[in-house]
Amino acid sequence: MIRKDYIERLIEQFAAAVGALLKLRRERKTEEAQQLLRDTALSLLGMEYGTLTMADAASTAKLLGHPLRVAVLARLLAEEGALLEQKGEPASASTRWVLALELFLEAQAMGAKLEEEDAWVSAELRQKVEPSLLSERHQQLLAREYERAAENLKKV
Repeated sequence: MIRKDYIERLIEQFAAAVGALLKLRRERKTEEAQQLLRDTALSLLGMEYGTLTMADAASTAKLLGHPLRVAVLARLLAEEGALLEQKGEPASASTRWVLALELFLEAQAMGAKLEEEDAWVSAELRQKVEPSLLSERHQQLLAREYERAAENLKKV
């Protein structure tokens, strides 16, 4: 089980990394930002970024083992997608966004409740990603999330 102090430290380090990534993206320092993505994955998740992004989302989520770690990788992928879009590589950006959305769905299937920035990024990805690009499993998870959201609206 991951201890509370580890989780708090992970969140703090991740928040600092995302802030630095956003600054590099605004400054159009794409190469430095991509290196920071790789470094952040290694330091926070303990694995090479390229290794983590090679497999399907379900396998990667199992490997990472905790929904918070899965959400961290999803955010890194979403940021990389934005960098690739900025570089004029929309197809590569789309591929990253698909995997990022699938990882957010995996994190939720593992019991994560997406809050604040994660919820916002996940919602943004749902607007950018055509559902038919998701794997069948993730299309089903997405449909369940929409059903839950509709049920919650009925309760209000």
